[in-house]
Amino acid sequence: MALAAWIAARGRVAAPLGVVAGGALVAISYRGIKGAIDALTAAAGGGSRGGVGAAMGLVKFFTRYAILAAAAYVIMARLRLPPVAVFAGASALVIAAAIEAVRHLLHGLRDRTGTN
Repeated sequence: MALAAWIAARGRVAAPLGVVAGGALVAISYRGIKGAIDALTAAAGGGSRGGVGAAMGLVKFFTRYAILAAAAYVIMARLRLPPVAVFAGASALVIAAAIEAVRHLLHGLRDRTGTN
């Protein structure tokens, strides 16, 4: 995506940096969600820390989202990276998953019909 943004922007670096920054926002968000789910499953499983572990997991969850909001602010307002490029970077994982799902679906259809 960053390479496509660089080509579309005719060599200017703001667009590919926006794509990379959008990907970084997704990475921060993923870590926050994963950390919260891990803490909740540990608390539900009767971990040694119980409710304290769940509470700390929720604190970390909301702290990561505060960091995510601050990072988005810096990316959009201070660095002035193109919002479309940031959106493209943030949606790159979804686009890649959709492409793989379509490929898997088409591969399954070819197997059932016997065509190559």
